[in-house]
Amino acid sequence: MTVVRRRTTSIRSALLSAPVRIAACAGIAAALLSPWPARPAAQGVTPTADRDAAAAWLAVRPPEPALVCGTPGLVAREGLSGFALRSTSLPAAEDQESPEGQPLWFDQQPRLIRADSKGGLTFEDFLIVGDFETVEFERWSSDAEGPLTETWPRTGTTAIRGRLVSVFNPGWNEAELWDAIGTRRRGFDSPVVYFGTLRIPKAVDPAATPDNDSDTDDEDFEEVHLRLPMAPLNLPVSRVRSINADIQYASHAVNMVVRDFGIGRVEGNDYAFGLAEVTRKFYEFFPDIYDSIAIVPAEQHPAEFGAFHRNVRNSLEGLGMAEFDHSYLYGSLSVLRAVELYKDAQFTTMWTSNHEIGHQWIDYWKWSEIAAGIERAGWAPAAHTPLLFPGEVLLGAVLRPIRRVALAENGEDEGKAASYVIERTPAPSLYHPTTLYRMGLIGPEEVPEMVVFENQGQFSEDSSTAPDVGTAVEGGAQPVHINDIMARHGTRSGPVDSSWQRATIVVSRTQLVSPEEMSYWNFFAARHEARSGVTTFGGMPSFHEATGGRALLDTGVQRISGDHLADYRPLQVSDMPIDPGEFRGVQLDHPIPGSMTAGEAMAFAGTISTDQGSYVVEICADQVHIGGPPDEKGNDIRVVTVCDEPAGNRFSMPLTFDRPGRYGLTVALTTRPPGDASEPGRTSGSFMTGITVR
Repeated sequence: MTVVRRRTTSIRSALLSAPVRIAACAGIAAALLSPWPARPAAQGVTPTADRDAAAAWLAVRPPEPALVCGTPGLVAREGLSGFALRSTSLPAAEDQESPEGQPLWFDQQPRLIRADSKGGLTFEDFLIVGDFETVEFERWSSDAEGPLTETWPRTGTTAIRGRLVSVFNPGWNEAELWDAIGTRRRGFDSPVVYFGTLRIPKAVDPAATPDNDSDTDDEDFEEVHLRLPMAPLNLPVSRVRSINADIQYASHAVNMVVRDFGIGRVEGNDYAFGLAEVTRKFYEFFPDIYDSIAIVPAEQHPAEFGAFHRNVRNSLEGLGMAEFDHSYLYGSLSVLRAVELYKDAQFTTMWTSNHEIGHQWIDYWKWSEIAAGIERAGWAPAAHTPLLFPGEVLLGAVLRPIRRVALAENGEDEGKAASYVIERTPAPSLYHPTTLYRMGLIGPEEVPEMVVFENQGQFSEDSSTAPDVGTAVEGGAQPVHINDIMARHGTRSGPVDSSWQRATIVVSRTQLVSPEEMSYWNFFAARHEARSGVTTFGGMPSFHEATGGRALLDTGVQRISGDHLADYRPLQVSDMPIDPGEFRGVQLDHPIPGSMTAGEAMAFAGTISTDQGSYVVEICADQVHIGGPPDEKGNDIRVVTVCDEPAGNRFSMPLTFDRPGRYGLTVALTTRPPGDASEPGRTSGSFMTGITVR
């Protein structure tokens, strides 16, 4: 089909009673040391040349929409207890949302994008409920340095449950696909990339009075972000066993066919995936031993959220929700505690997985009542933690885990009120002590005294990295002690959650997935249970490390017979190297180790493999280090650039990883065709992450 494209210029971007404690806030940082393990020491000043390179590197980063958790929306829609009762039937007519404009599903081909993929990309049978002749799609273009607005023409219609559904089949050639991916972060710690934003016109209320003085704007569209699964070239091959034509499994993942999966969303309920049908089928072949089941669609099911966690059983007190048990609806006999839905490969990322597991315990406390009537704001505050100090939170309503509040340099001046600023969270980002307390892993006396800020809405909700490091936190703060929390919600009581067992089910609508896809999902399910060696470029560790080593995650799969399907060799999931072919346009001589020692040097050498290799006059590698001290502009990313003029099609550059932390590498080729006197073009290659220097 033909896709019409036009360029756009905008970017979318304790146990003691609590006395009056305001004066004690400056000393809270000391109390923070107990619940967290030792952190890396601050590093030296970043050289000016490195600052300049970092500023230039940051200036060309493509915008990235924030990941959205759907759990608070689910809580708001169906409540904290009893909502699972409604999961097996459609909501009452008066509660139904309009299904008009609801995207249902599509089949991405190829399912997994690899660095050596040949050909382009298609979205087969992209279904949208309603009568839409066209829809808009904003695809990022590295060449245009901005989004391109594409118009998808409808290719047909169908009917599902009596509703008209529009069908689209957009496609992109190989150049357009990689122009969109560009230098977005890829690798084992980021195996999914943002591709673009679908903009669907909202249904118009005929009774509404049109505003003739206003132009069409974003409020006239529903926007859904689409991401692509990326498979590393050196993904370990998993052993797969078939049970029947509709079920297969590997050591850490099950794949089954459920033909009506997600069909309930045609009624307008974005959460009506039919998860209970999936779990009941699962229990026919697998034992009832799992605390949670993570459900991952093989096809893409676009939604406003990236994932959600549904509590189906709670036996703990003190969490801010009642005790209930609806596990039987899912085929479990009072064992299963939660089901989760992860879309478009967001299951593979550490942050999303840790975030959704955390919703088993948090955050259902009534913070507005605990903290003297603060007004909640930020990312879906109904089930996320407010802006507070000290410590990072993995389920924050205001800050993502890479940001936390710190005392300002003058924060402890005698006679002055404490002042606070935003800092980058030292890796690894950990669950907050209030989370560890709710899990039963620490006692209430180990929860530090906190302050909750009165101005919860002072930062942007549109960016996944805002606010900048060094930004002042404005307004007053309310002191909160663990006693205040227990006075409102009672003492935490119940079993200690020192281990968590999770099964992963990849659900197909038509047929079982390929061996390559099984290896992909099986690897990342296994990676989540790692003890170490998987901390991401942004500082997010495995579940075990996020708890400070206090709890284990087990993702192994076994049959009812007790059979464990072991791989031929144990899966290597930690410190995975970067394959020599991952950088588009070049082929390295050797893999890049995933783990190194500070001061270690290596030769970044190989062959230029692009079709325009004879025109390449320079190749540069940006060595991107995260976690260093911020410069005067607040940038906390250090970039060291090395370049080489290739001899023929060969290049070799020395790289030294001189500081502990997490590293990534970008590659850029400068080309100049013979006889062309114009300015050389700098063609960016790939941004690969996953290097840890200890």
